[in-house]
Amino acid sequence: MSVSPSLPVTAGFISLPARVAAWLVIAVGCLTLLFSPRAHADPDTDSREVAAVIQDYLHGSSYNQPDQLRRAFYPDARLYLSQGTDGMREVSITDYANGFASNPGQFNGRVGRLLGVQVEGNIATAKAEILIAKAQARFVDLFLLKKLEGRWQIISKTATRESTPAHGRQVVLVVSNVDTMPGTRLSAGNSFSELIHAYAGFREAGYSVQFVSPQGGAVPLAYIDTRNPEHKAGVYDADMMWALANTQRPDELNPAEYAALMYIGGSAAMYGVAEHPGLQALAVRIYEQQGGIVAAVCHGSAGLVNLTLSDGSALVAGKRVTGYPDAFEDMGAPYYKTFPFSIEQRLRQGKGRFAHGARGTAHVEADGRLVTGMNWESTPGVVAAIVKQLDAE
Repeated sequence: MSVSPSLPVTAGFISLPARVAAWLVIAVGCLTLLFSPRAHADPDTDSREVAAVIQDYLHGSSYNQPDQLRRAFYPDARLYLSQGTDGMREVSITDYANGFASNPGQFNGRVGRLLGVQVEGNIATAKAEILIAKAQARFVDLFLLKKLEGRWQIISKTATRESTPAHGRQVVLVVSNVDTMPGTRLSAGNSFSELIHAYAGFREAGYSVQFVSPQGGAVPLAYIDTRNPEHKAGVYDADMMWALANTQRPDELNPAEYAALMYIGGSAAMYGVAEHPGLQALAVRIYEQQGGIVAAVCHGSAGLVNLTLSDGSALVAGKRVTGYPDAFEDMGAPYYKTFPFSIEQRLRQGKGRFAHGARGTAHVEADGRLVTGMNWESTPGVVAAIVKQLDAE
Protein backbone atom coordinates (compact mmCIF):
# COMPACT_ATOMS: atom_id res chain seq x y z
CA MET A 1 0.00 0.00 0.00
CA SER A 2 2.87 2.33 0.74
CA VAL A 3 4.48 4.04 -2.22
CA SER A 4 7.19 6.61 -1.69
CA PRO A 5 6.98 9.73 -3.87
CA SER A 6 10.54 8.93 -4.91
CA LEU A 7 9.62 5.64 -6.54
CA PRO A 8 8.38 5.22 -10.13
CA VAL A 9 4.85 4.02 -10.67
CA THR A 10 4.74 0.23 -10.78
CA ALA A 11 2.18 -2.37 -11.73
CA GLY A 12 -0.92 -2.04 -9.60
CA PHE A 13 -0.28 1.62 -8.81
CA ILE A 14 -1.68 4.54 -10.78
CA SER A 15 -0.70 8.22 -10.72
CA LEU A 16 -3.57 10.22 -12.16
CA PRO A 17 -3.23 13.71 -13.65
CA ALA A 18 -6.10 16.11 -13.09
CA ARG A 19 -7.66 15.53 -16.50
CA VAL A 20 -7.75 11.75 -15.96
CA ALA A 21 -9.01 12.18 -12.40
CA ALA A 22 -11.87 14.29 -13.72
CA TRP A 23 -12.75 11.56 -16.23
CA LEU A 24 -12.64 8.95 -13.48
CA VAL A 25 -15.02 10.96 -11.32
CA ILE A 26 -17.48 11.19 -14.17
CA ALA A 27 -17.22 7.44 -14.70
CA VAL A 28 -17.79 6.74 -11.01
CA GLY A 29 -20.75 9.10 -10.92
CA CYS A 30 -22.32 7.20 -13.78
CA LEU A 31 -22.37 4.06 -11.65
CA THR A 32 -24.70 5.58 -9.09
CA LEU A 33 -28.47 5.28 -9.29
CA LEU A 34 -28.79 9.00 -8.88
CA PHE A 35 -27.17 9.90 -12.16
CA SER A 36 -27.88 8.95 -15.73
CA PRO A 37 -25.25 6.75 -17.41
CA ARG A 38 -25.37 8.93 -20.52
CA ALA A 39 -23.66 12.25 -19.93
CA HIS A 40 -22.71 14.99 -22.33
CA ALA A 41 -19.00 15.35 -22.97
CA ASP A 42 -18.67 18.96 -21.78
CA PRO A 43 -21.34 19.95 -19.27
CA ASP A 44 -18.97 22.22 -17.31
CA THR A 45 -20.86 25.49 -17.78
CA ASP A 46 -24.23 23.94 -16.99
CA SER A 47 -22.74 22.07 -14.02
CA ARG A 48 -21.47 25.34 -12.55
CA GLU A 49 -24.85 26.97 -13.06
CA VAL A 50 -26.64 24.05 -11.42
CA ALA A 51 -24.17 24.20 -8.52
CA ALA A 52 -24.94 27.91 -8.10
CA VAL A 53 -28.66 27.14 -7.91
CA ILE A 54 -28.08 24.54 -5.21
CA GLN A 55 -25.90 27.03 -3.31
CA ASP A 56 -28.86 29.46 -3.35
CA TYR A 57 -30.92 26.73 -1.72
CA LEU A 58 -28.21 25.85 0.81
CA HIS A 59 -27.46 29.44 1.80
CA GLY A 60 -31.09 30.53 1.80
CA SER A 61 -32.14 27.65 4.06
CA SER A 62 -29.15 28.07 6.41
CA TYR A 63 -29.40 31.83 6.85
CA ASN A 64 -33.20 32.33 6.78
CA GLN A 65 -33.30 34.01 3.38
CA PRO A 66 -36.66 32.95 1.89
CA ASP A 67 -36.23 35.09 -1.25
CA GLN A 68 -32.88 33.45 -2.05
CA LEU A 69 -34.43 30.07 -1.34
CA ARG A 70 -37.39 30.69 -3.67
CA ARG A 71 -35.00 31.92 -6.38
CA ALA A 72 -33.56 28.42 -6.67
CA PHE A 73 -36.95 26.82 -7.42
CA TYR A 74 -39.48 26.77 -10.24
CA PRO A 75 -42.56 28.65 -8.92
CA ASP A 76 -44.68 25.49 -8.98
CA ALA A 77 -41.96 23.18 -7.67
CA ARG A 78 -43.03 20.41 -5.32
CA LEU A 79 -41.05 19.18 -2.33
CA TYR A 80 -41.52 15.71 -0.88
CA LEU A 81 -40.44 15.77 2.75
CA SER A 82 -40.13 12.98 5.28
CA GLN A 83 -42.92 12.59 7.79
CA GLY A 84 -42.68 10.20 10.70
CA THR A 85 -40.74 6.98 10.34
CA ASP A 86 -41.67 6.08 6.79
CA GLY A 87 -44.19 8.69 5.69
CA MET A 88 -44.04 11.63 3.30
CA ARG A 89 -45.70 15.00 2.94
CA GLU A 90 -45.88 17.17 -0.15
CA VAL A 91 -45.42 20.94 0.14
CA SER A 92 -45.10 23.85 -2.27
CA ILE A 93 -41.98 25.97 -2.48
CA THR A 94 -43.99 28.90 -1.15
CA ASP A 95 -44.94 27.05 2.02
CA TYR A 96 -41.43 25.64 2.39
CA ALA A 97 -39.73 29.04 2.01
CA ASN A 98 -42.13 30.64 4.48
CA GLY A 99 -40.73 28.30 7.10
CA PHE A 100 -37.45 30.25 6.89
CA ALA A 101 -38.96 33.74 7.26
CA SER A 102 -38.11 34.25 10.93
CA ASN A 103 -34.88 35.97 11.98
CA PRO A 104 -33.86 36.89 8.41
CA GLY A 105 -30.15 36.69 7.70
CA GLN A 106 -29.31 34.78 10.87
CA PHE A 107 -27.61 31.39 10.81
CA ASN A 108 -30.05 28.74 11.99
CA GLY A 109 -27.71 25.80 12.53
CA ARG A 110 -28.10 24.09 9.15
CA VAL A 111 -24.72 23.31 7.54
CA GLY A 112 -25.01 22.24 3.92
CA ARG A 113 -22.64 21.17 1.17
CA LEU A 114 -23.05 20.06 -2.42
CA LEU A 115 -22.20 16.40 -2.98
CA GLY A 116 -22.69 16.02 -6.71
CA VAL A 117 -24.16 17.29 -9.98
CA GLN A 118 -24.96 15.50 -13.22
CA VAL A 119 -26.27 17.25 -16.34
CA GLU A 120 -28.10 15.60 -19.22
CA GLY A 121 -29.17 18.10 -21.88
CA ASN A 122 -31.68 20.46 -20.29
CA ILE A 123 -32.27 18.33 -17.18
CA ALA A 124 -29.99 17.69 -14.23
CA THR A 125 -29.81 15.92 -10.89
CA ALA A 126 -27.97 17.12 -7.80
CA LYS A 127 -27.24 15.82 -4.33
CA ALA A 128 -26.54 17.74 -1.12
CA GLU A 129 -25.95 17.06 2.56
CA ILE A 130 -27.48 19.02 5.44
CA LEU A 131 -26.18 18.66 9.01
CA ILE A 132 -28.26 19.99 11.91
CA ALA A 133 -26.26 19.69 15.10
CA LYS A 134 -29.04 20.60 17.53
CA ALA A 135 -31.29 17.88 16.13
CA GLN A 136 -28.41 15.40 15.77
CA ALA A 137 -29.61 14.92 12.20
CA ARG A 138 -28.11 14.44 8.77
CA PHE A 139 -30.27 14.97 5.68
CA VAL A 140 -29.37 13.93 2.16
CA ASP A 141 -31.33 15.98 -0.39
CA LEU A 142 -31.88 14.90 -3.98
CA PHE A 143 -32.92 17.48 -6.57
CA LEU A 144 -34.35 17.32 -10.07
CA LEU A 145 -33.65 20.45 -12.14
CA LYS A 146 -34.67 21.67 -15.58
CA LYS A 147 -33.31 24.49 -17.71
CA LEU A 148 -36.26 26.74 -18.54
CA GLU A 149 -35.84 29.84 -20.73
CA GLY A 150 -32.09 29.63 -20.24
CA ARG A 151 -32.17 29.36 -16.44
CA TRP A 152 -31.72 26.29 -14.27
CA GLN A 153 -34.42 25.78 -11.65
CA ILE A 154 -35.22 23.06 -9.13
CA ILE A 155 -38.52 21.47 -10.09
CA SER A 156 -38.57 18.83 -7.35
CA LYS A 157 -36.75 17.91 -4.14
CA THR A 158 -36.89 15.00 -1.75
CA ALA A 159 -34.76 14.04 1.24
CA THR A 160 -33.92 11.29 3.66
CA ARG A 161 -33.00 11.77 7.31
CA GLU A 162 -30.74 9.80 9.61
CA SER A 163 -29.64 10.26 13.20
CA THR A 164 -26.00 11.19 13.53
CA PRO A 165 -23.55 12.53 16.09
CA ALA A 166 -22.66 15.19 13.52
CA HIS A 167 -22.13 18.55 15.17
CA GLY A 168 -22.27 20.65 12.03
CA ARG A 169 -18.56 21.48 12.09
CA GLN A 170 -16.41 21.46 8.98
CA VAL A 171 -12.78 20.77 8.11
CA VAL A 172 -10.97 21.64 4.90
CA LEU A 173 -8.31 19.50 3.25
CA VAL A 174 -5.68 21.31 1.16
CA VAL A 175 -4.57 19.67 -2.10
CA SER A 176 -2.43 20.72 -5.08
CA ASN A 177 -3.31 21.16 -8.76
CA VAL A 178 0.20 20.30 -10.05
CA ASP A 179 0.30 17.03 -12.01
CA THR A 180 3.85 17.19 -13.44
CA MET A 181 7.07 17.95 -11.57
CA PRO A 182 8.39 21.23 -13.00
CA GLY A 183 10.89 20.85 -15.83
CA THR A 184 10.35 17.09 -16.12
CA ARG A 185 7.88 14.51 -17.39
CA LEU A 186 7.58 12.96 -13.94
CA SER A 187 4.04 12.66 -12.63
CA ALA A 188 3.04 14.51 -9.47
CA GLY A 189 -0.11 13.92 -7.46
CA ASN A 190 -1.90 14.08 -4.12
CA SER A 191 -1.48 10.96 -1.99
CA PHE A 192 -4.62 8.85 -2.34
CA SER A 193 -3.91 6.95 0.89
CA GLU A 194 -3.77 10.20 2.84
CA LEU A 195 -6.89 11.52 1.14
CA ILE A 196 -9.05 8.48 1.83
CA HIS A 197 -7.93 8.11 5.44
CA ALA A 198 -8.40 11.80 6.20
CA TYR A 199 -11.77 12.01 4.43
CA ALA A 200 -13.15 8.82 5.97
CA GLY A 201 -11.77 9.62 9.43
CA PHE A 202 -13.37 13.04 9.61
CA ARG A 203 -16.64 11.85 8.10
CA GLU A 204 -16.91 8.98 10.58
CA ALA A 205 -16.36 11.48 13.40
CA GLY A 206 -19.27 13.57 12.14
CA TYR A 207 -17.37 16.35 10.38
CA SER A 208 -18.24 17.72 6.97
CA VAL A 209 -15.23 17.75 4.64
CA GLN A 210 -14.36 20.26 1.92
CA PHE A 211 -11.38 20.30 -0.45
CA VAL A 212 -9.47 23.42 -1.44
CA SER A 213 -6.71 23.87 -4.03
CA PRO A 214 -4.88 26.91 -5.41
CA GLN A 215 -6.79 26.89 -8.71
CA GLY A 216 -9.91 24.97 -7.75
CA GLY A 217 -11.37 22.22 -9.92
CA ALA A 218 -9.99 18.74 -10.52
CA VAL A 219 -6.75 17.70 -8.84
CA PRO A 220 -4.27 14.92 -9.65
CA LEU A 221 -4.31 11.71 -7.60
CA ALA A 222 -1.26 9.54 -7.00
CA TYR A 223 -0.21 6.15 -5.62
CA ILE A 224 -3.57 4.45 -6.13
CA ASP A 225 -3.26 0.73 -5.45
CA THR A 226 -6.14 -0.97 -7.26
CA ARG A 227 -5.55 -4.16 -5.25
CA ASN A 228 -6.16 -2.46 -1.92
CA PRO A 229 -9.76 -2.66 -0.59
CA GLU A 230 -9.61 0.81 1.00
CA HIS A 231 -8.33 2.36 -2.23
CA LYS A 232 -10.97 0.53 -4.24
CA ALA A 233 -13.69 1.79 -1.90
CA GLY A 234 -12.32 5.32 -2.27
CA VAL A 235 -12.28 5.17 -6.06
CA TYR A 236 -15.96 4.20 -6.01
CA ASP A 237 -16.96 6.77 -3.38
CA ALA A 238 -18.87 9.02 -5.76
CA ASP A 239 -19.27 11.87 -3.24
CA MET A 240 -15.55 12.07 -2.43
CA MET A 241 -14.46 11.73 -6.04
CA TRP A 242 -16.91 14.40 -7.19
CA ALA A 243 -15.52 16.72 -4.52
CA LEU A 244 -11.95 16.05 -5.72
CA ALA A 245 -12.99 16.94 -9.25
CA ASN A 246 -14.63 20.14 -8.00
CA THR A 247 -12.31 21.52 -5.33
CA GLN A 248 -12.86 25.08 -4.16
CA ARG A 249 -10.46 28.00 -4.50
CA PRO A 250 -9.33 29.70 -1.26
CA ASP A 251 -11.29 32.86 -2.09
CA GLU A 252 -14.49 30.80 -2.29
CA LEU A 253 -14.24 29.67 1.35
CA ASN A 254 -15.20 31.51 4.53
CA PRO A 255 -12.61 30.77 7.26
CA ALA A 256 -15.28 31.24 9.92
CA GLU A 257 -16.99 28.03 8.76
CA TYR A 258 -14.03 25.72 9.43
CA ALA A 259 -12.74 24.22 12.67
CA ALA A 260 -9.55 22.79 11.14
CA LEU A 261 -7.41 22.89 8.01
CA MET A 262 -5.17 19.98 7.00
CA TYR A 263 -2.52 19.86 4.27
CA ILE A 264 -2.50 16.55 2.37
CA GLY A 265 0.83 15.16 1.14
CA GLY A 266 2.03 13.48 -2.00
CA SER A 267 4.62 14.85 -4.42
CA ALA A 268 2.20 17.53 -5.69
CA ALA A 269 2.14 19.13 -2.23
CA MET A 270 5.63 20.52 -2.90
CA TYR A 271 4.42 22.76 -5.73
CA GLY A 272 2.02 25.70 -5.77
CA VAL A 273 0.77 25.33 -2.20
CA ALA A 274 3.30 26.80 0.24
CA GLU A 275 3.70 30.05 -1.71
CA HIS A 276 -0.02 30.59 -2.44
CA PRO A 277 -1.17 33.76 -0.60
CA GLY A 278 -4.83 32.70 -0.56
CA LEU A 279 -4.04 29.39 1.12
CA GLN A 280 -1.73 31.13 3.59
CA ALA A 281 -4.44 33.61 4.52
CA LEU A 282 -7.06 30.86 4.88
CA ALA A 283 -4.86 28.77 7.18
CA VAL A 284 -3.77 31.69 9.38
CA ARG A 285 -7.31 33.03 9.74
CA ILE A 286 -8.63 29.62 10.77
CA TYR A 287 -5.78 29.33 13.28
CA GLU A 288 -5.80 32.86 14.72
CA GLN A 289 -9.28 34.27 14.24
CA GLN A 290 -11.29 31.06 14.64
CA GLY A 291 -9.05 29.35 17.17
CA GLY A 292 -8.96 26.41 14.79
CA ILE A 293 -6.42 23.68 14.17
CA VAL A 294 -3.82 23.66 11.40
CA ALA A 295 -2.47 20.24 10.48
CA ALA A 296 -0.37 18.50 7.86
CA VAL A 297 0.81 15.03 6.96
CA CYS A 298 3.94 13.81 5.13
CA HIS A 299 4.92 16.18 2.27
CA GLY A 300 1.83 18.21 3.16
CA SER A 301 4.00 19.83 5.86
CA ALA A 302 5.46 21.89 3.01
CA GLY A 303 2.32 23.99 3.32
CA LEU A 304 3.37 25.14 6.78
CA VAL A 305 6.71 26.71 5.89
CA ASN A 306 5.40 30.17 4.93
CA LEU A 307 2.63 30.55 7.51
CA THR A 308 3.22 33.75 9.47
CA LEU A 309 1.05 34.94 12.35
CA SER A 310 -0.10 38.53 12.86
CA ASP A 311 2.80 39.22 15.25
CA GLY A 312 5.28 38.33 12.49
CA SER A 313 6.35 34.99 13.96
CA ALA A 314 6.20 31.69 12.10
CA LEU A 315 3.21 29.53 13.02
CA VAL A 316 5.58 26.63 13.73
CA ALA A 317 7.96 28.66 15.92
CA GLY A 318 8.70 26.89 19.19
CA LYS A 319 6.33 24.04 18.41
CA ARG A 320 6.96 20.35 17.90
CA VAL A 321 6.45 19.56 14.24
CA THR A 322 7.10 16.76 11.78
CA GLY A 323 6.81 15.94 8.10
CA TYR A 324 8.63 13.78 5.59
CA PRO A 325 12.26 14.05 6.79
CA ASP A 326 15.43 14.55 4.79
CA ALA A 327 16.69 11.18 6.05
CA PHE A 328 14.01 9.41 3.99
CA GLU A 329 14.45 11.41 0.76
CA ASP A 330 16.61 10.18 -2.12
CA MET A 331 18.41 13.43 -2.70
CA GLY A 332 20.15 12.19 -5.84
CA ALA A 333 16.89 11.19 -7.57
CA PRO A 334 15.35 13.28 -10.36
CA TYR A 335 12.16 13.84 -8.35
CA TYR A 336 14.02 15.42 -5.42
CA LYS A 337 15.98 17.75 -7.66
CA THR A 338 12.69 19.42 -8.65
CA PHE A 339 11.70 20.14 -5.04
CA PRO A 340 11.86 23.89 -4.33
CA PHE A 341 13.05 23.33 -0.74
CA SER A 342 13.65 20.81 2.04
CA ILE A 343 10.60 20.55 4.30
CA GLU A 344 12.70 19.68 7.32
CA GLN A 345 15.19 22.52 6.83
CA ARG A 346 12.49 25.14 6.22
CA LEU A 347 10.56 24.09 9.33
CA ARG A 348 13.76 24.26 11.37
CA GLN A 349 14.49 27.71 9.93
CA GLY A 350 11.05 28.77 11.16
CA LYS A 351 12.18 27.66 14.65
CA GLY A 352 10.00 24.59 14.56
CA ARG A 353 11.18 21.71 16.76
CA PHE A 354 11.39 19.08 14.03
CA ALA A 355 11.34 15.38 14.95
CA HIS A 356 10.61 12.12 13.14
CA GLY A 357 10.25 8.42 13.86
CA ALA A 358 11.43 5.26 12.13
CA ARG A 359 10.74 4.73 8.43
CA GLY A 360 7.44 2.96 7.78
CA THR A 361 5.99 3.68 11.24
CA ALA A 362 3.39 6.24 12.22
CA HIS A 363 4.67 9.34 13.98
CA VAL A 364 2.42 12.23 15.05
CA GLU A 365 3.33 15.49 16.77
CA ALA A 366 0.47 17.39 18.44
CA ASP A 367 1.56 20.70 19.95
CA GLY A 368 -1.47 22.76 20.86
CA ARG A 369 -3.43 23.59 17.72
CA LEU A 370 -0.65 22.40 15.39
CA VAL A 371 -0.90 18.70 14.50
CA THR A 372 1.48 17.02 12.06
CA GLY A 373 2.25 13.53 10.79
CA MET A 374 5.49 12.15 9.36
CA ASN A 375 4.20 9.94 6.53
CA TRP A 376 1.03 8.53 4.99
CA GLU A 377 0.86 5.90 7.75
CA SER A 378 0.44 8.76 10.23
CA THR A 379 -2.77 10.08 8.63
CA PRO A 380 -5.24 8.25 10.92
CA GLY A 381 -3.27 9.44 13.95
CA VAL A 382 -3.33 13.05 12.77
CA VAL A 383 -7.08 12.88 12.21
CA ALA A 384 -7.63 11.24 15.61
CA ALA A 385 -5.59 13.96 17.35
CA ILE A 386 -7.58 16.71 15.60
CA VAL A 387 -10.94 15.13 16.39
CA LYS A 388 -9.99 14.51 20.02
CA GLN A 389 -9.07 18.15 20.48
CA LEU A 390 -12.12 19.52 18.67
CA ASP A 391 -14.52 17.20 20.47
CA ALA A 392 -13.10 18.31 23.81
CA GLU A 393 -13.92 21.95 23.14
